[in-house]
Amino acid sequence: MAHQEDTETLEEIKKMINELKQTKAEIGATAAVRQHTVYRRLFSNIKSRMIMFSLLLLLLLTVFLGIRSIFVREGETQKVAGFVEQIQDLSTLATSKAYMKAVVEQEDNQLFGQKIDANLPGTKRKILIIIPGEVIAGVDLSKVTKSDLEINEDHKTIHLILPKAEIIQKPTLYFDQAQIFSSEGLFRSEASIDEGYAFAELAQDQIVAEATEQGLLTSAEEQATKVIETFMNRMGYKATIEYKDN
Repeated sequence: MAHQEDTETLEEIKKMINELKQTKAEIGATAAVRQHTVYRRLFSNIKSRMIMFSLLLLLLLTVFLGIRSIFVREGETQKVAGFVEQIQDLSTLATSKAYMKAVVEQEDNQLFGQKIDANLPGTKRKILIIIPGEVIAGVDLSKVTKSDLEINEDHKTIHLILPKAEIIQKPTLYFDQAQIFSSEGLFRSEASIDEGYAFAELAQDQIVAEATEQGLLTSAEEQATKVIETFMNRMGYKATIEYKDN
């Protein structure tokens, strides 16, 4: 009887042990499932945050590049404007002068101070006037705009388009150095230097025409090119210059 009770007790203990093992296994499986779920959620959160971080980084990079591009363009615009202003200041150096002499000849017939068409004896007078003068041609650099200037920072070069050279002002005539010669008839008076002023405009036109023919405008463009190339070289740039077609 005692032996039977011991056997029953032993069976109950085994049963309890088996139940404990089963319970432990179930707990372990549940824990594994929960742990897997936690890992999945954690990984999902990390992945979402990484995506958001990447998008934010991309956005910041885009904004940065955009701002940088704006500043670069503004910087280039300011540099071009600065160069244009300095080039305009060189305008007085981009000139060339020529000292010429105008030779004006005229003949007419007058009787008692009145011009006549008939060539009556003693009424004719021939005048020869030599009037020295100075004419200045130049490239008007004040006309240079930002659209005429192109800068290449990588190669440190500048391409500049300039207006053609032109006569800056009417020639200056030196009447104090003028010479006048005349051949007059019996009824005509000798020519005076005061009469030379009547031929001032004609003398100026002659000086401009002769100076242009002798290459004054070309000389002015060469001078402008030299001045700007020297200036740009000191600024660390190599300049190439061309002139606009009229």
